[in-house]
Amino acid sequence: MTFMDAVIYCRNGEPDSQVMREYLTTLGIDCRMRPVDGDARALQEWEDLDGQVTPLLVLDQHRIVRGFNRARVDQLVGLIGC
Repeated sequence: MTFMDAVIYCRNGEPDSQVMREYLTTLGIDCRMRPVDGDARALQEWEDLDGQVTPLLVLDQHRIVRGFNRARVDQLVGLIGC
């Protein structure tokens, strides 16, 4: 698997965000967690992207997955076709 930049905008203690992070790890993708509660900069970034749903995954700075959608993640990393 090639290197992908992955950022998860989340809320502290949110189970779906942790599941998404663990799933990305199984795919060999390291990700940064950006909690939107308590971090004004992360909150602003999240609001600029969507501001509706957490977790919000951003891959390679432009591909977005709203919520934990395993099929969409698989599609974006090339595990399944479009």
